[in-house]
Amino acid sequence: MDSLKPQAPSPEPTHLPADYHIHTAWCGHASGTMEEYVLRAIELGLPEMGFSEHLPQPVPIADKVAPTADEMERFLDEFTRVRKAFAGRMTIRLGGEAEFTPGSAKEIERMKRDYRLEYLIGSVHFLDGWAFDHPAYQDGFAAGSVDGVYREYFEMIRKAAETRLFDVIGHFDLPKKFGHRADTSVVKLAEEAIKAMAANRVGFEINTAGRDKPVGEFYPSKDVLIVCREAGLGLTFGSDSHAPKEVGRYFGEASALARACGYRQTTRMNPVREGVAV
Repeated sequence: MDSLKPQAPSPEPTHLPADYHIHTAWCGHASGTMEEYVLRAIELGLPEMGFSEHLPQPVPIADKVAPTADEMERFLDEFTRVRKAFAGRMTIRLGGEAEFTPGSAKEIERMKRDYRLEYLIGSVHFLDGWAFDHPAYQDGFAAGSVDGVYREYFEMIRKAAETRLFDVIGHFDLPKKFGHRADTSVVKLAEEAIKAMAANRVGFEINTAGRDKPVGEFYPSKDVLIVCREAGLGLTFGSDSHAPKEVGRYFGEASALARACGYRQTTRMNPVREGVAV
């Protein structure tokens, strides 16, 4: 693929896209009320938004990273209340972020159905029990090759796409979060995962949270973004907010980047998965 072919200059976007990757205090590592997140989205003029709380799944670390099953039910009650309170002012979608691990598909499918999720983000934060994107576990990168981490990560993404459970893959090149760079081209390492996503109609997001991490750039990088566009993958945007002020962060720049890489539409997470201008 001629993935690095220069693109024509892109005009500045006149609007911001929807933000579909937003967390709440229910996950245990975010702050602010749901109302505050919605008010921030309204302030920015976002066309719609989606709460995509981490789903209650067992993880191999003691840190609280998701609501319990009981807390998830309370989150759903609060979501219903907030959506009704802002009806007519903001369209609020109910999503979820699921942790994909070997053997997790059946339980994820059950939660998607039981919680009546409107969309589902599939993410990989653990490799064989190792929390590779957690600051407390970065010594794991010294135990093997960085290229090996990327290969294992994208293999998990490929398997996640093949389940057809997910609408979107979250933060697509996450292993770079703390600045760990593969020697092999990430485009090459991600090739089979991108093929699987295209074959199974799984999209991805420009996740702007990476700008505020040590790596200092969006997920995925521009070269990967171009290849995703060439493969025909659907695109959404996510701030990965864990505080109200983070909603829609850097979305003007992210939208311009998408257009510079050839994207002209983003996917709206409504029942028909409508395509709208970036």
